[in-house]
Amino acid sequence: MGGKHEPPTGRSFYISVATSTLRAAIIIALVAGGIVLINRAFPANEGAFGGTATSATPPASPTQTVTPGTGQGGGGQKEPEGPQLAGVAVAVRNGTGVTGLARDTAARLQERFDVNPIQVDDAPMTVSVTTIFFRRDADQDEAELLARRFFGKLDVQAEVAPLEAGSGVDKDVRIAIYLGTDYATAVA
Repeated sequence: MGGKHEPPTGRSFYISVATSTLRAAIIIALVAGGIVLINRAFPANEGAFGGTATSATPPASPTQTVTPGTGQGGGGQKEPEGPQLAGVAVAVRNGTGVTGLARDTAARLQERFDVNPIQVDDAPMTVSVTTIFFRRDADQDEAELLARRFFGKLDVQAEVAPLEAGSGVDKDVRIAIYLGTDYATAVA
């Protein structure tokens, strides 16, 4: 039957619907996958002007390096201005099974460094190594200062790393401290 158009059958109708549905499902999956990839490549961080900024490059090393301390009574030389912790909004999250560890640590940090603990709770999982996360690159120095001056004195090698989006940390927190079992052992 060359050249004649056949009327549609019930079977061809179902094949057409199935093909269209499959095409739509593939397009939706590709769009969703693209969104996930973009969000992972460019995690949203709070920017300097209250908006969002993105960073595709992690810091050179997620673990901070402790440099021997700046001295007390340094022969009349004035210490250079460094990171300031007073008033910095922090989260203290207990990644151990020790009841009250986050609350007690938040109180010590507030008393010693005048930080503002606005989120004190349990971490969503057990943490073995105490980690201090910073929200913006500008907060990294403060995170390293805490690692050195608070946790370093307890012989806890706290890691310092950027805070990832979707971590469950309050949006106003600049530094999030996840207390690990290494810290719980050191203060026990």
